[in-house]
Amino acid sequence: MSRFWKPLHGEFKWNPNGILTLIGSLGIIPAIFVGRYTESFLDSVVFFILWYSIVYLMYLTYCYFKNKQ
Repeated sequence: MSRFWKPLHGEFKWNPNGILTLIGSLGIIPAIFVGRYTESFLDSVVFFILWYSIVYLMYLTYCYFKNKQ
């Protein structure tokens, strides 16, 4: 059984976009509230996609202005 777990004991590498994924994924919480308020699953999905898109758009804008200087 120790040979099974051995490949998992490697060096941990932090994903630089991990925080973006976390913030984007947290958009499911307000999406659930929007879905309950409007009683529409489609509204909830659209809100979640909008949230995720805004998070990545803000990150890309930040990278653009950071690299421009």
